[in-house]
Amino acid sequence: MLASLSSAKPQLTAPRCAVSRSGGSVKSARRLLSSLDAAPNGAATEALVKKFVAGSSKSTSLGALSFLLSISSPFAIPVYSRVSKTNWFRWNPKTTASIVTLLELQNESMEAEILVADSISRLSKSSKDLSIFYSNLIESLSNHGLTQKANEVYTKLQSIPLSGRRSFELAIKSLCLMGKPTEAESKLKEMILLGYHPSRFEFALVAQSYGKLGSFSEIEQVVRLMEESGMEIDTVCANVVLSCYADHEELTLMVSWLQRMTELGIPFSLRTYNSTLNSCRNILQMIDEIESLPLSLTGLIEKIQNDCAPDQNEALVVKELINSSVSAETVHWSESEVKLDLHGFRAVSAYVILLQWIEELRSRFGMEGPAFTGEVSVVCGIGKHSVSGKSTVRSLVSKILSRMDAPLRLDRKNMGRFVGRGKAVKDWISQLS
Repeated sequence: MLASLSSAKPQLTAPRCAVSRSGGSVKSARRLLSSLDAAPNGAATEALVKKFVAGSSKSTSLGALSFLLSISSPFAIPVYSRVSKTNWFRWNPKTTASIVTLLELQNESMEAEILVADSISRLSKSSKDLSIFYSNLIESLSNHGLTQKANEVYTKLQSIPLSGRRSFELAIKSLCLMGKPTEAESKLKEMILLGYHPSRFEFALVAQSYGKLGSFSEIEQVVRLMEESGMEIDTVCANVVLSCYADHEELTLMVSWLQRMTELGIPFSLRTYNSTLNSCRNILQMIDEIESLPLSLTGLIEKIQNDCAPDQNEALVVKELINSSVSAETVHWSESEVKLDLHGFRAVSAYVILLQWIEELRSRFGMEGPAFTGEVSVVCGIGKHSVSGKSTVRSLVSKILSRMDAPLRLDRKNMGRFVGRGKAVKDWISQLS
């Protein structure tokens, strides 16, 4: 099926398999997929693919291939086979690696080996290009759980001296995906020595790979290496380290890292909240018991201190978070509107942010001054992107607002939004104070 691919010209400058998919190309791809699903046999499948490619533009054909690869559809194999016969096709390593992986998943190992052998043959004159192909192949195989096959390719990669920034970047990424952070760190150091200047992304990948193994001292080692190379830690990298500690519920290390972020002036973010609070078991248990859930920051911290004594790490996590600017960044203030946007926050994070927002309302609305006549709203979403299709944040916010007798109700035009009039909210806040 894939024997004809040997005539395709290599194209190593663009690692992606296709152009970005427009709405039209995705629709075409979905229609093709529906037709292929209904095809009674292999011959009918080949005929449909042949007709589709012959009657489609280059961008539409590549868009369909990209779509099928993105969902790991086995129909990507015949589409690739047909596309490769066109006069505009250009071979590239990432696409080929994805097809090899699909062939392995379909138990077509012989076809996979033929395609790999053809790729090695065309790239034999360039160790750099061959290492890029191997790295793409390791990444694709690892992402689909084909660990043994990935290890076989890694053995081949080890025999090739890396050269060029891209070769190192892909090798580091593939090693991290394979759970080999020590080897990845070695490549990172080699990259630095050769003057290729790795980006924060490579450092973060290695740190994250160590984190999955619970190798915390090695994470700090990677951070030091990053700093020694002249690169400052930003929020994204800091959050990667934080998530490593959070995944293992290492709250002491987590608190220490939050304090270090504060000392270095590294801004917290939505992900900082989600990573840390989602590893605080006592707070997670609290939000499951809505009737006894504290309705103020002071009450929350006191309850944690009492329930978790002598361990005060969860309380320290909350204190570090509420001193950041994240809450302020989620609120829009104007003369006509006050809006809290909780999109992206997990339920436990939304709970803390909501309490912070109420404290801010107390501070602003509690002062003597002209009445606020605008609109006050809390935007939660309806859970469209959640696994369950339901918004746990909206449910939690609804219960908290109800317990507090807040004059905010679900918007009839937007079921993911609570809304109230400014005067009613101001009066309610005054009563809370």
